[in-house]
Amino acid sequence: RLNYLSIPRDLRVNVPGHGYDKINSAFQLGGPALAIKTVRGFTDVEVNHVVVVDFDAFTKVIDKVGGVDVDVPGPILSNKFDCPYATQARCDRWQGWRFAKGMQHMNGQRARVYSRIRENKLNPRESDVTRTERQQAVIQALLAKLTGLGVMVKLPWIGDDVMKPLTTDLTAGQMMQLALVKKRSGNQLHCRLGGTPAGFGGGYLQPDEEARRTIAAFLGRSAPQPPLPGSAFGSGCP
Repeated sequence: RLNYLSIPRDLRVNVPGHGYDKINSAFQLGGPALAIKTVRGFTDVEVNHVVVVDFDAFTKVIDKVGGVDVDVPGPILSNKFDCPYATQARCDRWQGWRFAKGMQHMNGQRARVYSRIRENKLNPRESDVTRTERQQAVIQALLAKLTGLGVMVKLPWIGDDVMKPLTTDLTAGQMMQLALVKKRSGNQLHCRLGGTPAGFGGGYLQPDEEARRTIAAFLGRSAPQPPLPGSAFGSGCP
């Protein structure tokens, strides 16, 4: 079984050598090495490899493989960003990006936009945790596409382009092995960490007991439980 653990960037944790801060600050302060050390210290998860994704360059890869299919959980009308129109007057009238509920075929630009949405005007309960889930959905859709027969036969010619948006200690062959493991896997467990919104000078998520239980479930030490009902920031394994 493949287990996935999503960690929101605003989670307040101890960053070794720097005190308590948002978990994403670890990468900014010390690159992958400090990010790994911080994640390991908070979750007790052993991190063996790292992949850093450049989402802007990711769009070219998605276009190279002919787009991706993403299941959108609910209708979206986004906040305004990256207006697709040429004039300011038209952008002023534009309401934002729209996505219908259900399976959507997305080219690189649409997938990038979907990954970056911070606010859904049609569902105010969504949070940065939801945004992370959207990003993961796009990555999962791309992995599924890469392991499809139509793309596999093209990899000898497009393999370098696939690796360009990634900074990793894995080879292209190892990345494909991981993609094949995903394709062949049966059950998958998707868990996410969350917490309680708190100030501390700038929009943190304070980990709660549910986050600890979710980590234990991810590590196989207890049975997985879904997030508490009605919690936009809750931890759990939906």
